[in-house]
Amino acid sequence: MHKMNWIDIISNELPRLRLYASASLGGPADGDLAVEDMLGAFFTNHMSGQPDRIVLYRLLDLGIRSTSALAGGEREELLKHVAGFDPAETGEIVEWDPTLPLLRSAS
Repeated sequence: MHKMNWIDIISNELPRLRLYASASLGGPADGDLAVEDMLGAFFTNHMSGQPDRIVLYRLLDLGIRSTSALAGGEREELLKHVAGFDPAETGEIVEWDPTLPLLRSAS
């Protein structure tokens, strides 16, 4: 049996969370804002480590490396233009070795 993780739980429950909040608050706009606030509080209070968008892009890049038609250098250029990373940061993303820690050191 598949062990549930936070991604699974959030993905499965998001429609019901939105419905509950919308019904409780009288409309989808207010409901969505409440769900957004709840998720923000969840990640702030229950996830360890400093928020770092490079972590998100490392994980995304790792997942697309084997299927992307773009070489590493081309993905680095894309990261500069799409996400505004500087050249050092794009290298940290595209060249990240998954055997190394995901989070960057605080230095």
